[in-house]
Amino acid sequence: MGKTEIITITIDSELMAQVEDLIKPMGISIGDLINQFCHWCIYDTEKAIAYLKADQEAQTEQA
Repeated sequence: MGKTEIITITIDSELMAQVEDLIKPMGISIGDLINQFCHWCIYDTEKAIAYLKADQEAQTEQA
């Protein structure tokens, strides 16, 4: 495996609390969730791109 990097992510406290409540039953941390998301983006790139583009369009429509 490659070199490990440490990054800092700023997230709204309400959103973080919602995410923590969502993932608590899974027994994973926010760090684990972010790591899994990054792996998904790398190993299933086409699906990740399609999902993220669709989500971005949905957010633009809501604004």
